[in-house]
Amino acid sequence: MEFMTLIEEMERMIEKSPHIPLSGKVFLDGDLFLDYLDRLRTALPEEVRQAQWIRQEKERLLEEARLKAQDILAEAEKRTEIMAQENELVRKARAQANEIIARAQRLAEEVKAGALGYADGLLGQLETNLNQALAQVRQGRQELQGYPSGGPEGQVAATAVTEEKQPHGRR
Repeated sequence: MEFMTLIEEMERMIEKSPHIPLSGKVFLDGDLFLDYLDRLRTALPEEVRQAQWIRQEKERLLEEARLKAQDILAEAEKRTEIMAQENELVRKARAQANEIIARAQRLAEEVKAGALGYADGLLGQLETNLNQALAQVRQGRQELQGYPSGGPEGQVAATAVTEEKQPHGRR
């Protein structure tokens, strides 16, 4: 996976960069770091791109439902105006307009609920995939830290083991 390779290269770049004494900070080549970020952006997993598409699709569906509801409401208002010319028809027109408005609102809510459910399902799947990838990254890092020459932590662990083997009076 190119994404993971880029992250590992960035970690190596940070580990090899000169450190500022007593601060825990490092000097980095800004252009090189920005280049890595551009490469990461192009190597983003498809799930992230899908999540962005899902968000846009959800917004499009919600806008479509809103416009459809407006059209239905406008139609109901026109019908109400036409029927308002006669008393008996006015009462019936209001009842029908209210029914159309209620139907339009129910339809808009159903479309919205469907879009949100669909988006939530895909985002849940994306979350699961990203959590699995993160777990693999953490496991890999733990395995790397387990090696005796795995950096400062490995040296501290090796020193602790050596000290434990010595008799208590000779430290």
